[in-house]
Amino acid sequence: MIPSFQADFWNLARENKGYYSWAQQESWRLYRALHRRRWRRCPMCDDDADPMDLVQRLFADGLGLHPLLDIAFQAFARAEIRLGLRFVPQCSHEERLTGHLISELEAAIQMSSEAFTAQAVERYSQPLHMDFVYSDLSRGGHLEKTTGGDFGLIFVIDLPDRPKLVRYAAIQAKRLMGSTSLDKFQFDTLSRNFQECAAYMFYDCDFKTLGPPMMVSASDLNSRRNAKDSTASFSADPSFVFQHGLPLSLWLITELAAAKAGTNAHDFQSAFDAFKKFEGQSDHHTFSRLAMVSVGRRFTVTPDVEQGLRITL
Repeated sequence: MIPSFQADFWNLARENKGYYSWAQQESWRLYRALHRRRWRRCPMCDDDADPMDLVQRLFADGLGLHPLLDIAFQAFARAEIRLGLRFVPQCSHEERLTGHLISELEAAIQMSSEAFTAQAVERYSQPLHMDFVYSDLSRGGHLEKTTGGDFGLIFVIDLPDRPKLVRYAAIQAKRLMGSTSLDKFQFDTLSRNFQECAAYMFYDCDFKTLGPPMMVSASDLNSRRNAKDSTASFSADPSFVFQHGLPLSLWLITELAAAKAGTNAHDFQSAFDAFKKFEGQSDHHTFSRLAMVSVGRRFTVTPDVEQGLRITL
């Protein structure tokens, strides 16, 4: 574990919240997501497996997929922990919580950069970098209702010993407080515009659990959306979200980075364009926010009068 992250991880353990509360309820989901080579025996065969011990080992040792991806995972998890301990208890709305999450992701990735580069030099004899950049595409802040989405996410992995990967997802963020209502028009617009890469992220606002942001594919919500034709909304509750979702940090590494979630892009610019292709049309617009993570290379960011920032990779 990165030393500067230890205090936040320990605070989460002491309160038995976040990952711990989710793992205690849905330990099989955590077992299924873990890379089997990390464990010497099958956890599903151990009736006495302790979810808290499993989470502690996960945070301490990583997922075991790749040393540099383990550092990325720790950064993502640290951002989730900070969100749950510092911001969710303030009962902010989704837009504010998403802004906090993006800020914490950037901070955690920057704090991890030295350890990441040191590990890259040890492994490849060359300095590689992990980077994060955020693009504000709101143009007045009135785009989220039309697109049905809250923010876009682009994830790039460019490491010498792995196939290059560029994946993206379109994410609608919702606060989870008991039975949470989801607007059908918003759901249909998101699903229509982004199809298999459409997803929902739920902020657990129950003070007893304060689970990490949970990612659920929009397709997993179809049965609930279609249950009643006469209603303008449908609902999702904590039980459903915890059963069908994964924490954002785990989802990024075991789903998006494994090409099980999201959509593949030929290159970074193609992924970026996927969120801008509706711009200028009368009844469609792009997302207001775009978060971008690169594992292996730094972004090039330059000011641009029209775009705000010109971002290349």
